[in-house]
Amino acid sequence: MENKQLHSRLTKLFPKEQVFTDELSRLVKGTDAGLYRLVPKAVVKVNTEDEVIRLLQFCSKESIPVTFKAAGTSLSGQTVSDSILMETGRGFEFSTITENGKMATFGAGITGTAANRMLQRYRRKLGPKPASINSAKIGGIIANNASGSSYGIKHNSYHTVKS
Repeated sequence: MENKQLHSRLTKLFPKEQVFTDELSRLVKGTDAGLYRLVPKAVVKVNTEDEVIRLLQFCSKESIPVTFKAAGTSLSGQTVSDSILMETGRGFEFSTITENGKMATFGAGITGTAANRMLQRYRRKLGPKPASINSAKIGGIIANNASGSSYGIKHNSYHTVKS
């Protein structure tokens, strides 16, 4: 599918402010903290679960691969793509803490540091502590099985993710 056609089809599904097909936006948004370089055909910023579903359905129907991106702090290329890049938007910056800190729900767009700041009053913190925790987002921390020098990988530190 050509770039103009892809842009036209995507802007029928999403507000034009959420669809990036110009060369500069694709180059900038398609970059992560690593050395790998690919330029996506399009970047779509999603803000709701329904938008995620809509984009995945479109890509499935068109046989177009999708790559997810939270903050792009990976050094290993998990967020680079030459296809469609789905970027988490502000709609995924939510949190709820209940049961006196025993249960916490964080959206994929919350940084690890922000989550830990919210948990601090309950004397709790996230298990993984990657070096990029100040900018790494929960979506990437979980998706990439993040670890860190303090706690090891998530499978060794906690089994609390519910989906």
